[in-house]
Amino acid sequence: MSVPELSPIEERVVLLVAEGRSVEAIAADLGVARRTVEWHLGKANRKLEKASALLDRVQGRKRGRES
Repeated sequence: MSVPELSPIEERVVLLVAEGRSVEAIAADLGVARRTVEWHLGKANRKLEKASALLDRVQGRKRGRES
């Protein structure tokens, strides 16, 4: 299983949220609808959850070998 990569817009939206920007402010800055920003955040969240699950599995296997 490969680690999913964020698209440039997904990465930009995630970083803006991490800076404390509101969805409405991000939408205004990007010239898109609020729902578009929410859609990109949802896609990014799903990808990040998959990456986190993959990392958990890799770390679990590593711990199993160290036991």
